[in-house]
Amino acid sequence: MAYRIAIASTDGIVVNQHFGHAERFHIIELDAETGNYSFTGTREVERVCQGHYHNDSSFDKIIEVLSDVHAVLVAKIGQGASQQLECRGLTVYEAPFPIEPLIEKIKSDKLWEVDKWRYPTKN
Repeated sequence: MAYRIAIASTDGIVVNQHFGHAERFHIIELDAETGNYSFTGTREVERVCQGHYHNDSSFDKIIEVLSDVHAVLVAKIGQGASQQLECRGLTVYEAPFPIEPLIEKIKSDKLWEVDKWRYPTKN
């Protein structure tokens, strides 16, 4: 099974973007059988947070852009946005840390198995 993770990062090294401020997501694909993973590309999105208000159409577009993704790594995310992502079958990890150790943690804990149980419609 391919487990895809969208990472909100400006540099591809550290998870350093708030979900609402992210203009791109780096996509990692992890092979659940072998534990190997690779960077598969970057997806550009329109920021959800536009100053003091949220653009709902931008949120819907992000959901569309990430429709094949299983989990999202962000530095910070509001409760409402997190709930909307989870309702659509995505797992949200708020983890403002370097990406490599986070991927290793996901691998060692086999979090794709937890996500399959939590969100059976996405997997």
